[in-house]
Parts: sequence; C-alpha cells; structure tokens
Amino acid sequence: MRRGAPDTPTGVTTMTELPELPLDFEAFHRMHRPLYVAWAKSYLKHKADAEEAVDWAFEQLLTGWQEVLTKESPAAYAWQVMKHRTIDVARARGRRESLIDTAAFETAALRKAVDPIGQLEENLSLMRAIEALPERQRDVVLLLSLHGQSTREAADHLGITPAAVRSTARYARRRLREILGLAKEGRTDDVAR
Repeated sequence: MRRGAPDTPTGVTTMTELPELPLDFEAFHRMHRPLYVAWAKSYLKHKADAEEAVDWAFEQLLTGWQEVLTKESPAAYAWQVMKHRTIDVARARGRRESLIDTAAFETAALRKAVDPIGQLEENLSLMRAIEALPERQRDVVLLLSLHGQSTREAADHLGITPAAVRSTARYARRRLREILGLAKEGRTDDVAR
C-alpha cells in the first residue's frame, strides 16, 4: 500500500508497515487487488494512479476491517470503496473518470483494424453507451467484457450472485442495443434502468 493518496493524513500506517495483517484481509487483498487495479486503470489510464487509488481503498478497508466483515456483502462494500477512491484520485489529478478517455483508444481491435478511424468511432460510440448504463450494469459489462472475468469471478468481486450477474448482463446488452440503435424493431423488452 502506498502513502500520499489525496487527503490521506500524514503519519497513517500503511499495510507494508504493519507487522502482521489479519489472514482474512490478506486473502481478500490477494484475491481482489489485481482486478481492482485493472478496473481503476480503465478509468485513470496510468497504472501508478490506479495502484494508488486501490492501495488507498485497501488502507481504508484495513482500518475498519472488522466492521467490513459485518457487512451483508464485504465484497460489495469493498467494490464501492475502491470505486470511490478511484474517482477521488481522478479528481485530485484534475481528470474526469471516463472510459472514453482511456479504453476506447487501447483496444487490440483498434491496433489491428483495417479502418482504424472507423474502429475508433465504433469504440467511442460503445464506450459512450457503456457510460450511459446504470452503475451496476456498467460494472458487470466492464468486468465481463473489458476485463474478461467469468460470471462467477464478476459475482465474487461485486458481492452478488452469479444469477444476478447474468441477469444484469442481459439487461445491459438490451440497453446497449437500444442506446446504439441496434434494438430489433417490434421488440418491446422492458429494460431495467
């Protein structure tokens, strides 16, 4: 864990300075940190900023770890803490937390495209559509599509059931088709908002 995150009080003990961490916290940290960093990087662009945001979130979680464990879903709570810290770091750096600023320009499809400008336009449209999704749907789409997580892995990180991930993904796909103008005519699916 790092020091110097925005608004982090000086003199705060960091994870690396602690003699012994709770084993359940260490396991939680080991399980979730890689994806948290990847997710934060998709918004912050720079890995160092993403690591700082995630480390700052884990410091907050460690400080109140016993209380975190009493939450209905510690993973869901931790996910929200990480997201808020990512937004805080983006704001402290004078940036907006936006997929459009990062992910649309970094895809392998863009590098391999026959028509890179056309592919870029498609990527930008898709990223705008994803940003327009409700928060839960956006998180599920990003975990499954951008970060390649399985349904079970996404469920574990979000602190929800695999069935909830599948349902949310289904609604998100419908909503994306609507936003992108790809909805099938004559179809009146009720999309969760």
